[in-house]
Amino acid sequence: MYYLHLFDPWNFPLCTCPTKYSVDPYTGCEHRCIYCYISSYIPEPWRVREKRDFLRKFERDLKKAKRMPVSMSNSSDPYPKVEREKRITRGALELLRRYDFPVLILTKSDLVARDRDILSSMPSVVSITITTLDENLAKKLEPFAPPPDRRLKAIESLKEKGVKVAVRIDPLIPGINDSPSDLRDLVKELSSLEVNQIISSTYKAKGDNFKRVAGVFKDKAEYLREIYYEKNELVRGIRYAPRELRFKMLKSLRDIADEFSIPFSVCREGLELNSARTCDGSHMLYE
Repeated sequence: MYYLHLFDPWNFPLCTCPTKYSVDPYTGCEHRCIYCYISSYIPEPWRVREKRDFLRKFERDLKKAKRMPVSMSNSSDPYPKVEREKRITRGALELLRRYDFPVLILTKSDLVARDRDILSSMPSVVSITITTLDENLAKKLEPFAPPPDRRLKAIESLKEKGVKVAVRIDPLIPGINDSPSDLRDLVKELSSLEVNQIISSTYKAKGDNFKRVAGVFKDKAEYLREIYYEKNELVRGIRYAPRELRFKMLKSLRDIADEFSIPFSVCREGLELNSARTCDGSHMLYE
C-alpha cells in the first residue's frame, strides 16, 4: 500500500493545480461539514482513524518519490482531535522536512499552529478554511470544526513565525454565506492578519451533501434545488451552480480581495478570475 500519490489522478477538467502529491495521514473527518463531499465515497466518513503503520510507509514512499510539493490533506483534516496525542501529522511534517519536500497544508483546525516550529523551518503554505465570521452560521455549516475566531488566532500565530498562509473562503453557497458585506468583513479581518492569498470556490451538489444542506437551511431548500437541479451545470456528475451565478459570486469576492490587495484564486471553477500566480498557493513555496 502506498500513501503518497499524485494529486488528481483522474485529471478533473477544471483542475488548474500544478503537479503535486497528495497524502492523508487519517481517514475520515470529524468536522462533519454539511457540504462535504467525502461522504459520497468514504465509508464511515465522520469516524477518524489513523492509517495503518502510516509513518513507516510514508517514509518508504518519500525515499522513492520525485521531489515536488506534497498536499496534506485533501480528503480528511490532518489535524483531528486525536492528533494532539498521536502526533502523526507532526511526524509526517518531520519526514517531509528531512527529505526536503515542500508541503501544502489544508485544514480547518487551529491545532495546526502547534506545528509552526516545523512549518517555519521548511517550504510550507498553510491553507485554513473560513467560510464565515458568523459563529452561529459556522456551527450550522461545520458543526464540529473549531469556530472562526480560533482559526483566526491560528493564522495570527502562524504569521508571527513567518509561515505563509492562504485562506479558503470555500465553499460559497448561494444565499447562505455569499453576502458581499459579510465577505468584505471577513476579507478585512484577513487583511489585518496579512494573509498571503485567498482561495475560493462555490458549493458543488451531490445527493448526500445536498440533503444535509437542504435539511439545515430549510428556508433555502427550494431556491438551492432550482439552482442545482434545474439550472445547474453538470461536470463529471457533479452539480455546479450555473456559470453566470458562479462568476457573479466569485467576481464579487475577487473585487473585495483586490480592494485589500490580497492575491485571489478560484478552485475548480473554470473561470478566469485569478490574480494569484497559482490557484493553490504553491508558488509561495519558492518565494
